[in-house]
Amino acid sequence: MEKNEKNEKSKKTSWVYVLSVVYVIVAYTFFFISGYINQLELPDNLVSARNTLAWIFLCLPIILCVSNYIIMFTIGKKVERKTLLNCAILVKYGLIPFYILGAILILMFLLFSFTPVPFMIFVGPYMIFVLNVIGWVILIGSAPFAIAYIMKSHKEGIHGKALSIITGILQFVFAFDVISIMILTVKEKRWKKLTFTILALLLTLLFACIIGFITLILVTIF
Repeated sequence: MEKNEKNEKSKKTSWVYVLSVVYVIVAYTFFFISGYINQLELPDNLVSARNTLAWIFLCLPIILCVSNYIIMFTIGKKVERKTLLNCAILVKYGLIPFYILGAILILMFLLFSFTPVPFMIFVGPYMIFVLNVIGWVILIGSAPFAIAYIMKSHKEGIHGKALSIITGILQFVFAFDVISIMILTVKEKRWKKLTFTILALLLTLLFACIIGFITLILVTIF
């Protein structure tokens, strides 16, 4: 009987996984889909509809951001704590490559800002601003899953008040949102192997970047 009840609960809350997966997919594809739609050659009577659809896809992260908060803080309260944690991990870990790519692009446009080409001097800061805005929107939209888990775990006595408040605030800070979820995941004793593997990969990447940066400076100097 207990197993049947658990299976029924998991089926009822499976929509949360769909919501989190859709959000991650949209974060990676919304810009390209919007651009593709905008480039379609259609009859004049369909151009307006095409432009509207392109704008909808371009604004999709904002739409999902608002809907995520509404859903997670209403019907999301009925979802089990472990399910919320799984969704938070899926979103936060799933968006790591997105932010690594974003950081690389920002660094690239920052370097372009110092080029002697007048055009790039203006393009660099503009693109850095655009990328930061996109990053913040995606970050804010990913927070409801983690915050819902933090609130649920605090209510069930898993995490203390101070830890819950601090980790809740950190969901709106780049990099620290992932670090805080890693800490809560290890404390919860779930997904430890995955967490440590991702942490090891990120530290390796950071070490490689530092070595590469130092090497570039030395080559430039000497």
